[in-house]
Amino acid sequence: MRKIYLSVNAYHLDVYCKILRYWGLYLFVICCFTCEIQAQQRTFESVCGKEKSVIIWDKKKRNNIIILNTTQNSEVHHYRFSPSLTTLSWQVVNPTKYTDLTITLYNSNYYLNGTFNNQPYSKIVKSKGHPWHQNIAYSAGELLANKKSFKYECFRPDNLELYIMQAERESIPASFNAQDTYEVKVRLTGVLSHFWSCLYYFSTENHQFIGYKGVNGGPGTPETIIKSSR
Repeated sequence: MRKIYLSVNAYHLDVYCKILRYWGLYLFVICCFTCEIQAQQRTFESVCGKEKSVIIWDKKKRNNIIILNTTQNSEVHHYRFSPSLTTLSWQVVNPTKYTDLTITLYNSNYYLNGTFNNQPYSKIVKSKGHPWHQNIAYSAGELLANKKSFKYECFRPDNLELYIMQAERESIPASFNAQDTYEVKVRLTGVLSHFWSCLYYFSTENHQFIGYKGVNGGPGTPETIIKSSR
């Protein structure tokens, strides 16, 4: 009887140890997952004259597709990026402007569908033959880590016109918000290149977006400055 008792106790002890191991693995996975989620959220402060707002980036990965959601006031942007950081689709939602529009790129055509400024919107726009980078703040840091410049195309958010842009990395390091960065100048191309440009700042350590300077409006519009929160 003693042998049986010891055998039963050993069995229960083995089961107990397995349960602890499984729970330990489970808690480890949950902890790692939680840390990953926290690391994927970033916050920025935007200042334009007397107007201040907070921008929040939430990023996750699903089946090799990067999903980035950005929120500023009532406006939300949903981006899907390929592994090479080109844009696959972009959705902008703003209830105050009665806008819920999605743009998808397929076979060199952009398909625009939804509501824009309280009007039904459906249109097909031919690509101009350059990569689509709708959120250049997210992609330019890594793309310019090993090259000087590149051209891309994106839609102007207020009128949905498709433009060819150029992003060029400056050779001299810059300091922005007390951080070591490199400066990227983004401008229009062709004749329009003389009329508008802006500056993006990326970390020299990990190529992440750090900040922005530019005028987003007509003459007399204050400069917009965006800084990452620490």
